[in-house]
Parts: sequence; structure tokens; C-alpha cells
Amino acid sequence: MATPLTALVFPDVEEMVVNQILDVLTYEAATVRPGGDDFTEALPFVQVSPIGGVRVTGTLGGRRLHDDARISLDVYAPSRVEATDAVARVRAAVEQMQGTSRNGGYVLRTWEETGPAVRPEEPNSNVTRIGYTAGLRVRPA
Repeated sequence: MATPLTALVFPDVEEMVVNQILDVLTYEAATVRPGGDDFTEALPFVQVSPIGGVRVTGTLGGRRLHDDARISLDVYAPSRVEATDAVARVRAAVEQMQGTSRNGGYVLRTWEETGPAVRPEEPNSNVTRIGYTAGLRVRPA
């Protein structure tokens, strides 16, 4: 019997991470950075972007298929101190996703590929951006 198509449609990891941040933290989060005054009012703001990953289709011992997604998280804040604090909280919120279900997906595992680092931002913007790369192994819930 063929596997139903719904078992092969993987969850939107960006949506899962954005909703986790919105639910757990008091920060604004989205996949697109707001423009103008909306951006300033949203600080601290977390931008979630996919940067690839691998879908694992081979199984051993009956294990289910999964997607190893890579996500870039950029935290914007008015100062370096605030950005450092915010990125620490974002890291904890993403790590907390392991073993949970949301938005049609189940998070089997989380990890960091690169730790937090200051990322260049527009000169004289009075905003600090600290980002890191996370990995999430997910499957349909």
C-alpha cells in the first residue's frame, strides 16, 4: 500500500519557530523584517529565515522520514546588551522545542550550527543585530 501523501508533506519550520518565539517570549518575530517606524517599534525583533537543510528519506528499522532544517535567526535590538540578552532567550526558546508538536510538525531534535555572533548592520542605524544558525529535525505530527 502506498504511503498517503499527507505523510510526506513536511511542516513549515519557519512558521513553527516564529510561533514558538511569539508564544514563549515577548518579542516580535516574523520571516520578513518590518520597514521604517514599524521596525523600530517592534524591537527587539527576531527575523527567522530558512537557509537550507536536508530531507532524510532513507529509513532504518522502520524509522519515519524527517527533515533536517537549517534556520538563521537574527535578533535586532536597540543596544548590544539588549541584543545579547534577547538572543540568549531566543536560543532557549528554540532548544525548548525539542520533543514538542506545533503547526502540524513534531520536533525530534534541535541543535546549533553556529553560535551567536554580531552580524553587520547598516551604519548609523542605532540597531545591533546578533544572529545564529539553528538546526531542527522535524517530521509531520
